[in-house]
Amino acid sequence: MMKKVVSSIVALFLMLLIGAVPVSAHVQNEKNLYSDIEYSEVLQEIVLLHGIRAIGIEGGVNLFKPFELLTRSDLAFWAGRFHGLGGAGAAADAIRQAALEEGLVPSLDGYATYGDVNQAYFGGAAPVVDAEATMTREDFALYMGQFFTEPVDGKTLFDMANYEAGPTGIVEEVDKVTVTEGDNTYDVFRIAIGGKWYQVSHHPKILNGPVDLTQWIDKMVEASWYAPASADDAEGELDIIKVGEAQFTDEEIGAIPDTEAGHSHGEEDIAAGGAEEDADGSEDAGEAQDVSAPVDTSLQPLQSTADEAEKDGGRSLPIVLIIGGALLVLILLWLILRKRK
Repeated sequence: MMKKVVSSIVALFLMLLIGAVPVSAHVQNEKNLYSDIEYSEVLQEIVLLHGIRAIGIEGGVNLFKPFELLTRSDLAFWAGRFHGLGGAGAAADAIRQAALEEGLVPSLDGYATYGDVNQAYFGGAAPVVDAEATMTREDFALYMGQFFTEPVDGKTLFDMANYEAGPTGIVEEVDKVTVTEGDNTYDVFRIAIGGKWYQVSHHPKILNGPVDLTQWIDKMVEASWYAPASADDAEGELDIIKVGEAQFTDEEIGAIPDTEAGHSHGEEDIAAGGAEEDADGSEDAGEAQDVSAPVDTSLQPLQSTADEAEKDGGRSLPIVLIIGGALLVLILLWLILRKRK
C-alpha cells in the first residue's frame, strides 16, 4: 500500500515538473489553434477573430467549445481585450471588471445575447435581428464574421483592430530562420510575392496552409493582413495570411514541423488568466523589401522575448521542485517514524 502511495506522489511530482516547462507553437492554423473546430462551419471566422484578438484563449485550454452558449463573462473578457481594457498583460478577471465598468456588458452573470454582443463590440450600432436571443459560441463567430467586410459606423472589424490589408499573389520564395528561446525552438519566415519580401510575424495565424511556410512556394496567397505596427517595428509584419483553398491536403495542413513538435500554444495565447499580445498600434504597413536584397531576418526583438521566457521558466520550475521535494521529505520522515514504532 505504501509503495503505491509513494509511486503516486512521485508520478504527480513528475507531471508537475513536466508541466512547468514553458512550451509554445508559434505558427498557428486551423488545425492547431483550437482542437475542436476542424468540422465547424465557421472555422474561417473563428481563426480570423482569434487573429485580430476579438476572441482569445484563457487558462491554456485550446478548446473553442462551439456548441456551448456564450456567457457574459466570456464576452466581457473577449470584448475587453479587443478594446484594450485593463492594460497590457492584465489578468482575465481585471479585464472582465473593466468591461463591466465601461458598460460593454450589463452583467458578468448569465448568457450573452445578440444585443449584448452588439453593445460589447460596436456600441449598439450593428444590425441585430433578435437582440434578446442567446447564442452559441459558433453563432457568435457567424454573427461577427459578417463584419469583416460589412462596416459598422464606417469601420470593419479589421479597421477596428488596426489591421491593414497585405499583399496577395503567388509565393515566389520563402526565407526561414530557426530561433531558439530557452527550451523553445521555432521558425521565423519571410515570403516573397511580386518581387518583394514581406516579413511574417513571430506568431502568425494561417488559413488553408501548413505552418511550415517553406511549402508555400508557387502557392497563391488569397489575402493577408498586417499586424498593428509597434514603435520599434515601423514596417509592420504579416500576422494573418489566408492561402487559397484546395492548394494543400488536410495532411499537409496538419503536419507538425520538427521545430514545433511537442509544443502547444504560444505564451501570448495561454498566459494563465491573462490577455494575448496587445492589439493596439499604428496603422502603417511600411515598405516591403526588394526580393534581390540581402536577407534581413529582423530578429533583434527576440532577445527581450527570450529573456522573458527564461524568467518565466525560472520562476515556475523552482517552485515545483520545492513543493515536490517537501512532499518527498515528509514521506521519508513518515516512513522512518513508522518503522521505529
